Amino acid sequence: MDYRSLLGNMSVAFASQGVAMCLSVITSLLVPKVLGVEEFGYWQLFLLYASYTGFFHFGVNDGVYLLNGGRSRDDLDKRSVASQLYVATAAQAVIAAAIAGAALSGGFGEERRFVLVATAVYMLVNNAASYLGFVFQAVNETKLFSFSVMVDRLVFLAPLAVLLILRADHFEPYVASYGSAKAAALLFCAWRGRDILSARPLPVGRAAHDVLASMRVGVKLMLANVASMLVLGVMRVVVDAAWGIEAFGEVSFSLTMVNFFLVFVGQASMVLFPALRRAGGAELGLFFERARAALALALPAVYVLYFPAKQVLSLWLPQYEASLGLFALLLPVCVFDSRMSLLGTTFFKVLRWEGRLLSLNAAAVALSLAASLAGVYALGSVEAMALGAAAVIAARSVVAETMVARHFGRAGLGASLGELMITAAFVALTSLLDDAAAMIAYSAVYAAYLLASRRLASGLLSGARRRLSKGTKRQ
Repeated sequence: MDYRSLLGNMSVAFASQGVAMCLSVITSLLVPKVLGVEEFGYWQLFLLYASYTGFFHFGVNDGVYLLNGGRSRDDLDKRSVASQLYVATAAQAVIAAAIAGAALSGGFGEERRFVLVATAVYMLVNNAASYLGFVFQAVNETKLFSFSVMVDRLVFLAPLAVLLILRADHFEPYVASYGSAKAAALLFCAWRGRDILSARPLPVGRAAHDVLASMRVGVKLMLANVASMLVLGVMRVVVDAAWGIEAFGEVSFSLTMVNFFLVFVGQASMVLFPALRRAGGAELGLFFERARAALALALPAVYVLYFPAKQVLSLWLPQYEASLGLFALLLPVCVFDSRMSLLGTTFFKVLRWEGRLLSLNAAAVALSLAASLAGVYALGSVEAMALGAAAVIAARSVVAETMVARHFGRAGLGASLGELMITAAFVALTSLLDDAAAMIAYSAVYAAYLLASRRLASGLLSGARRRLSKGTKRQ
């Protein structure tokens, strides 16, 4: 595996997500300051619906990604890749028109009608940009995809700044600006992929055949990705249905705080896939073992950040102080969803275990839905819902990681016990003690955890030194 190229792609990906994270901080901390709780709820409702628009490419994007993963751009069948985009977009235009028509003619309120129509339009733009981004990732040109993320976020920043300065207190202009930024990202992808898009299209019948072939390969991965989002998404939908848009906005605020960290992990997973597809079996197993050890040491540090973050947020947005109690219960999502993304989903894709990934995520959605319904209708507690969702995500991560570990002949469930124990300690301490005492107690627990893992840390450092020394000798 070319570690130098991997690090280069990773650095650009993290830079793009640095831009995205800065904008997310602005959006999450300033937008709710300007919008009321109800308007912020509708803004979050649009973002929720927009996040599921990828379902409507029905696996074409994922199929092209899997079938071409590890190739170079020169090896692509550009006529097929371009033709599939045109056919898929035409089919999605029909679906978008149906959604918009239903929204305009149905019995929805004005705000929800706007959200649905905007989502239908956004679906076309987002899925076309996503298609080209998946092609770039498949041919290991992940920098182009990262740059498209930068374009998206920076173009959104300009109108967002104006709206915030003017203190625009309706959500509709924010939605329009968000969609316009995605259109700019699509134009960037189209320009950088112009050699692909300029290829002579295949006959419609042949293009439709290729689309169906990509769907057969990619639909399981697409459904697995949608199911992965639904693990937390069903909780938000149940809250909206049972308690209304204001409660939905408060829960969404806590989830937005959690999402800050997860976007970085998603970029790392994106960069790793084409590189790992080119690696041999022994190298894959070694990388898995080292990555698992590094995450076991680093990720629990996220819990330390909870305490200062909660204090700052409660001062800045006192109207959301009640929802910050959910933050501690949802923070384990950062740890275990990150592990799932890097050690589960990425390796499942490399090993072509799309069916297993779909089954695992579908089971997690069913359990999350059960926990959400029980939390709302049996216990009447959003805290119980959050704790249930976090437990489901932790269980999914442990099961996936154990499956991959056994494939490579590595230690299974026992390797995850440390992270489970320290997570349980964090949740217990934040529930039983005040913030100051909990911070001191958890810091002591984490220090003891690092001390007990010193042999693991030593092995990682020595491995990194050997890798660096080999790279220096090659130069």
